[in-house]
Amino acid sequence: MKLSEYAIKKPITAVMIALSLIVMGFISLFRLPLEYAPDLQYPRMYVSYTYPSSSPEEIQKKITKPMEEMLGTIPGIESLRARSYDSRGYVFMEFDYGTDMDLKSIQVRDRVDQVRGRLPEDLERIEMRRWDSSDWEILDYNMIWLGDNQSELVTVYKNTILPRLQRIPGVGNVEMEGADERILRVDVDKNRMHAHGLDIRTLNRTIRSNNINISGGYVTEGDKRLAVRTVGEFDEVDQIRDLTLPNGLEIKDVAQVSYDYPEKRYFERMDGRDVVSMEIRKTSTANLVETCRLVRAELDALQDEIGRDKLRLHLRRDQSEAVVRGITSLGQSAMLGGMLAIGIIFVFLRNFRSTLIVGSAIPISVLCVFMIMYLMRQVFGSTITLNMISMMGLMVAIGMLVDPAVVALENIYRRRFDVGDGTRTAAIEGSREIGIPVLAAALTTICVFVPLIFISGSYNTMWMRDFAITVCIAVVAALCVALTLIPLACSRAFSNAGNRVDLFLKIGLGTLFATGAAYLIYQEGIVESANWLKDSTLWVLGGLSTVPIGVWIVLGAFVATTGYFYFRFRHLGLKGVYTRVISTTLHYRWTTVVVATIILFGGIYIFTKIEVQRYRYQPDRMVGYMVEMPRTYDIDDALALFKQIEAIIIPQKEELDIEAIKTRFSTRRGNTIYLYLKPVEESPLSTDDVKKKVSALLPKDIPGVRFKAGFRRGGSSGTGVGVEIKGRNPEVLAILAEDIRLRMDDIEGIHDVETSLESGTEEIRVSVRRERAQQYGLSPQQIATTVATALGARGNSKFKTPDGEIDIALQLREEDRATLDQLKTLSFENNRGNMIAFASLADFELTKGPRSIERQDRMSTVTVFANTEASEVQTVGYEMRDRMDAIPLPQGYSWQMDRRFRYMASEEGETNFTMIFAALLIYLIMASLFESYVHPFTIMFSISFAFIGVALGLYIFGIALDSNATYGLLILFGIVVNNGIVLIDHINRYRKQGLYRRDAILRGGQDRLRPILMTATTTILGLTPLVIPMIYGNAEGNARRWGPIGLVIISGLSISTILTLVILPTIYSLMDDLSGYTKRIVAVAKRA
Repeated sequence: MKLSEYAIKKPITAVMIALSLIVMGFISLFRLPLEYAPDLQYPRMYVSYTYPSSSPEEIQKKITKPMEEMLGTIPGIESLRARSYDSRGYVFMEFDYGTDMDLKSIQVRDRVDQVRGRLPEDLERIEMRRWDSSDWEILDYNMIWLGDNQSELVTVYKNTILPRLQRIPGVGNVEMEGADERILRVDVDKNRMHAHGLDIRTLNRTIRSNNINISGGYVTEGDKRLAVRTVGEFDEVDQIRDLTLPNGLEIKDVAQVSYDYPEKRYFERMDGRDVVSMEIRKTSTANLVETCRLVRAELDALQDEIGRDKLRLHLRRDQSEAVVRGITSLGQSAMLGGMLAIGIIFVFLRNFRSTLIVGSAIPISVLCVFMIMYLMRQVFGSTITLNMISMMGLMVAIGMLVDPAVVALENIYRRRFDVGDGTRTAAIEGSREIGIPVLAAALTTICVFVPLIFISGSYNTMWMRDFAITVCIAVVAALCVALTLIPLACSRAFSNAGNRVDLFLKIGLGTLFATGAAYLIYQEGIVESANWLKDSTLWVLGGLSTVPIGVWIVLGAFVATTGYFYFRFRHLGLKGVYTRVISTTLHYRWTTVVVATIILFGGIYIFTKIEVQRYRYQPDRMVGYMVEMPRTYDIDDALALFKQIEAIIIPQKEELDIEAIKTRFSTRRGNTIYLYLKPVEESPLSTDDVKKKVSALLPKDIPGVRFKAGFRRGGSSGTGVGVEIKGRNPEVLAILAEDIRLRMDDIEGIHDVETSLESGTEEIRVSVRRERAQQYGLSPQQIATTVATALGARGNSKFKTPDGEIDIALQLREEDRATLDQLKTLSFENNRGNMIAFASLADFELTKGPRSIERQDRMSTVTVFANTEASEVQTVGYEMRDRMDAIPLPQGYSWQMDRRFRYMASEEGETNFTMIFAALLIYLIMASLFESYVHPFTIMFSISFAFIGVALGLYIFGIALDSNATYGLLILFGIVVNNGIVLIDHINRYRKQGLYRRDAILRGGQDRLRPILMTATTTILGLTPLVIPMIYGNAEGNARRWGPIGLVIISGLSISTILTLVILPTIYSLMDDLSGYTKRIVAVAKRA
């Protein structure tokens, strides 16, 4: 190609360009930000709110419904879901992919401001949050105050820690939970209050009306215009104590006023001790690793300033450590893979110069990738970063980086030493011959990622976009290196002189390998490395023992045939043996086709036995439980329950490899247990193993208490699938849900079936007797607000302190509001000054209320949820869907599978479309290359051969075909055809030179045997470090996430390479006959 010729003719220019790219690559590497995940902005938002001591019905009526009505007016909403719980609620909004979420955030905030006037005045803060990968917490600390006064922690946090952290570049949000701020408590003595003819509503009204500042307009004083402001807010506690009531008494006569802590309604414990948590988030553009480093340094300095004898900080989670550890692990795997790839090149070429030339393609291509990624950020505004996904793309590409270089060098080597061309001529002509097939091979690899880059609409597509972009950049970089620097290096290196140079190359390459091996062994440890080899061998042997006997017979026959040819003709060398094999398959073409068909159907049979798992539950070394408990439980009951759980689990921490146990009782975030496990490198137990053992230990005989395993940070539950039923009447929905629950209960694979209406807890329902209340001059609203005030449900007013505003909490003394009988003795003052007993105004009923209330698209919704294992989600989901199709629903009622299952089904359809689209693109590229409609179909048989290997690999090692394995299959599409492209193109080249078809096939196969084996082996060995941990170790973390990709590519490419070399020539000859036969028929038809 012209590019290669230019590089050879202008060597200094080419070298300077290469050096410039290397330098810019190094600079870009250190300037690219390190992140855990790609910068993803999901088209979802939610609004959350807290309204203490409120039932789900009250939350639904007073807050959720007005919120729904207002937020539903935002254009572009695809789905609007609302959930009302005890004391809290949420409204979730989903938009179309590609929506401008910055604009939607402004619109949501505007709608919330508009509806604020329709919501209760004492509603606590309303939070609005987007689903954004940059919004994940980056640091999680537990703070323990060792000083005498625990209240100092809040003051130190607000006045010292928070301001210092907020000044750090990159820090976006800092939240503290678990520490109560002091409030002004007004605890009323009910008996004394009633004895003086007062009710608590009067006290509340008096405090509120005297605690107010009012703007009075303006007056003119000379040439000045002055604002008039009436100041009446309290600024001293005694002002409230001395406040005069309507009957002449003072507040202090009927109540105790104190500056104290509120009754505790929240706690957080770590390993049996009370802690205060602090979560830190970064801004969307900040560098994760740098921000975490600055925050850690600042907090370390703050501890020294405050005193480590007073403040102790325990770092619970540091996301930057996971990033550095993960990227380091991938880097080591890439290093090992590169070393193995270079090593196998030397085995094939047995020439240090050639090995060094091809090996140089890896670092140069990688540095070019970093440079292009940085330019994409700076010039095009891309958000691509060095993260786990992009690094994984680079890891997958490592083995493929040398493929075009190997083909180029091998062809130049052949022309130089076999054909006898001069060094310069061999470099130019050799690179020209392979230019088009290498370009086509690169394009087929790239085109499989085109759908991932340009097609949006799902979580996985967005997640894998950085992966696809990185692989595409790497392949393009490797192609450019193969067509420029490789021919240039070969034109200088392939000379007869230079024995001393070869000696230095041997020493240098040996030193490089020894250094790399020593580094990897040091990182892993000698013992771990030995265990790695032992466990890998045992797992492989165990997996092989599960393969059906029929498969072994077919494979045995194939190996026996191959062995026969090798030992029969080994004196001919590898190429000679291969030539005899191809000659035999061409002589017995239909026998070869029959054998290939049997092998193919055997692979299909095995494929049907592989578990398909579209939904992939990814453990993250943390086991979570949502603890459902009766609403009658107060904080003391909850604390006693959690202490009981801690007493069970803490003694088992070492046995279960648990680092820490964290319990939380919260009306806003729910009651949860988090078990943080040791890193996967330090524990033989999987997350599922620990979950099963802990679930068996948890008490099951506590009335009203349930432990829901699988709860994870962010509120998502574990594994299962559900059906959502929508309609207008909640009572009808309840009947339908129960009927559906019973119909689903016998589905195989389901542990239990529950509805969102279950687990209702007891509550006292007060029904006001309207006529009776009206006779006494009282309204239901007056009665309800008086009861809420008396029970201390919410803050009633604000009190200013030097540190800011705090709540004034007016309520009955705790001993005056402990029982239902005490509640009934509460009295109300009517407009005539008479005291009316509560018992005479209302009926009291002990009943069960719903645990939560769900609505979707402003219609009541009930979910029937089936708990099952992750491996059964798809099967159970389809069975539930089939059964729902057979259930008639009343008019106005509808059903759909839950959101997670819908996404899974959508992902399956999108994956199928992506594969078809990729296969079509591959065909178009090959048809353009060969100027033939037939020969691309010949090469497409390589894909079917690959399926055989994939089936064997997944089946042997018991790996499910999940979404990542499917992506590996997609990548495999673009790789396996490369061997066929290189082989068929060379055969066609010989036929154009006048050789008979059979001779062209034999000679072309002989010439392309070594480069095909080299490229396949380098790719396989480059991915081997990625796969081995998944096979021998704890199948979690990066091994669980990326291992299936590597396993699919390795197993598919291994079998496909062998079958392509042996069977594809026969298929080529048959397809060529078919093409000729078709042309003759067309010619006859035209003459007729």
